[in-house]
Amino acid sequence: MIGLLAGIAVTAVPLVLLVSVFAHSRRPRMLAAALRAHRTLPPALTGPVAAAAIAAEALAGAGGAVALLLRLDGPVRAASGAAAVLLALYALYAAYVSRTRRGVPCGCAAADTPMTGWVAGRAAGLSALAAAGALHGPPAGPTAYELTVAVTAGLAFGVLLWTLPHAMAEERRPAG
Repeated sequence: MIGLLAGIAVTAVPLVLLVSVFAHSRRPRMLAAALRAHRTLPPALTGPVAAAAIAAEALAGAGGAVALLLRLDGPVRAASGAAAVLLALYALYAAYVSRTRRGVPCGCAAADTPMTGWVAGRAAGLSALAAAGALHGPPAGPTAYELTVAVTAGLAFGVLLWTLPHAMAEERRPAG
């Protein structure tokens, strides 16, 4: 069972991080604008912090994906550990902002999703998955069937966690 969870983790986390980087590359100024709306940093730092966050996602995501494809246990664990720390920081930040600033955009992956507890929950869930990948690494010597199940489940978890905050956002429409 631990092997399956680790297989899911080392598939889902790099996938989510790389999709996030791709989305940020399509709307490069959106994260900095969201950080300005959060009012947690001096305005002059929002651009560099946004760039650093996107670079960290790219490094952890690409590092994990390449190491997984090359079946390199140590680098997969290292990338998963880095992702776990990054995502834990995101979870703490999202929890703080969602409690102190209502109606601000998340800025996550260049989406228009509002910053809510669901954003923090997604980041915490991904952080826990990444920690499992860091602790256990990819499954050792899986059969083709086990590998297929782990990859398929990892892709499903990635998609579900990716869409969670947007799916849970309540749209308020005027009565009438």
